[in-house]
Amino acid sequence: MSMIEMRVATHPHVAYQGEPGAYSEMAIAREWRGTATAVAAPTFADTIGLLGRGRVDYAVIPVWNSTIGEIQGTSTLLAHHASRLETVSELTVPVVHCLLGLPGASLTTIRYVGSHPAALAQCQRLFATREMLQPCVAHDTAGAARELASLGRRVRLEAAQASMPWFSPYAAVEPTSLAVIAGSSVAQLYGLVVITEGVQDNPANATRFVVVKAKDGWRW
Repeated sequence: MSMIEMRVATHPHVAYQGEPGAYSEMAIAREWRGTATAVAAPTFADTIGLLGRGRVDYAVIPVWNSTIGEIQGTSTLLAHHASRLETVSELTVPVVHCLLGLPGASLTTIRYVGSHPAALAQCQRLFATREMLQPCVAHDTAGAARELASLGRRVRLEAAQASMPWFSPYAAVEPTSLAVIAGSSVAQLYGLVVITEGVQDNPANATRFVVVKAKDGWRW
């Protein structure tokens, strides 16, 4: 086996949609036990595009969740690229959503909650029982947390990341009225606090991911 082949086999570059701390990044860490380099992409289409350009060896895509069923858009995307992709494996990752905020935020102060649409859909009971909370769509769970952290100057946004955070319609409100739904590890990553753990509707909530690669010789 050549050194290049060994690198791909043992230390692959793997694309995922989202930002550091996203559940897809957690899936990569679980599948490769920390030996893979996770490569973030802003959209699922961009994730597959990295495969097509030969920038990564694999991509990890969520396809089904135990609470909401099929992940919107990913099955269609994979079907569109079916002739170009090969499914290598599948894995299921437990998903425990937490309500995160800036220091000083609490259940009594928050009013607006940002996250990926799939995460918001998995936490409908939270919004039904606390009608003062308004769900706000963000492009990613971890990305929503990073944007909130930037508001509290916990992290600094790069210029390419600084446009239209999920809370932009409510930028004038008190920062402690904003929160996000994401994994607990994201709190430490971005300097946020865990307000409530386990806000997902289903205590056994889990997401199934597929690991795909480009078929031999395919580039697009």
